[in-house]
Amino acid sequence: MKKILIIEDETIISFGYRLQLERMGFDVIGTARSSEEAEAQLAIALPDLIIMDIYLKGTKTGLELAKEIQVNNQIPILFLTASTKPEIISAIHALNDCQYLSKPINADSLEDMLQRFVRTSV
Repeated sequence: MKKILIIEDETIISFGYRLQLERMGFDVIGTARSSEEAEAQLAIALPDLIIMDIYLKGTKTGLELAKEIQVNNQIPILFLTASTKPEIISAIHALNDCQYLSKPINADSLEDMLQRFVRTSV
């Protein structure tokens, strides 16, 4: 079973993702609302995959945090974002092992994307 960390500043959205992922058979090892909470979670346990929003509470954006994660831990990241700004999408594509889905998230699209991550990381 793949371990997932959710980094999302909106508690209700994070809770919804957690329920959806657990129904799909994934192990959600934690949630974080800010970049600082995410860093604390990563110091405790490393997930197999991170699901993250672009805009977070705290001192770093999701993109800044992702760059650090890629350098230090090389964990794949799936961004779930409402942003359609070309510079945001380009920045996601410039990162290694990162993909994105646009909010609102369709359960089938999320499951398909997660299955691709599972297949490519085995």
